[in-house]
Amino acid sequence: DCGVERVMRDLRIFRIFEGTNDILRLFIALTGIQYAGSQLKELQKALSNPTANLGLLVGAGAKKAKRLVGISTGNVSLSKYVHPELASSGEKIAKLIDAFGGTVEDLLIKHNKKIIEEQFILKRLADAAIDIYGTVAVLSRVTRSLNNNYISAKHEKRLCEVWCSEAVERIRNNLLQATDSGAQKNFETLATISKEVVGHGGIFHRHVLGF
Repeated sequence: DCGVERVMRDLRIFRIFEGTNDILRLFIALTGIQYAGSQLKELQKALSNPTANLGLLVGAGAKKAKRLVGISTGNVSLSKYVHPELASSGEKIAKLIDAFGGTVEDLLIKHNKKIIEEQFILKRLADAAIDIYGTVAVLSRVTRSLNNNYISAKHEKRLCEVWCSEAVERIRNNLLQATDSGAQKNFETLATISKEVVGHGGIFHRHVLGF
């Protein structure tokens, strides 16, 4: 390999590093929220001169209001990419992509730069992002099979429907836990437990049989 070929080969691994699944999940979450962070910075600048940025502020306010009442902002649609037989699954994941963006924005507003310390929340965001990515990949694969009338298309469609149904529930649950006050209390308790175990140098409690 030389020249362009070598560069193209190596580009894909520049941001890949060794680590446990938990570390890689944090990497996914923090990389994913960079874009939302830059968007919020633009909005923050616009607020310093509202008259000159009225359109941007009104648009952001309308988007926030829609999310508060459970209405999709309409910015995400997979209808022209997904086969009609998979339209229902495509619509559900599109709404969750929109909800994911709203959740990330809310968390950045709440925690700001300290979001990097909220590992329990970041794990939920990463798990949601992984499921979203996987679901879109499945929809793309099965859409191609249906469009080309592959002999396995109907079988793949059934696999897709089960995957999407279960993934949608996982994504909803993870996004809920990322912002839910009850889940936050659990995260705080888990953090305390972790500190106790680390401080003790191992399992803190005695064996139930006393040895």
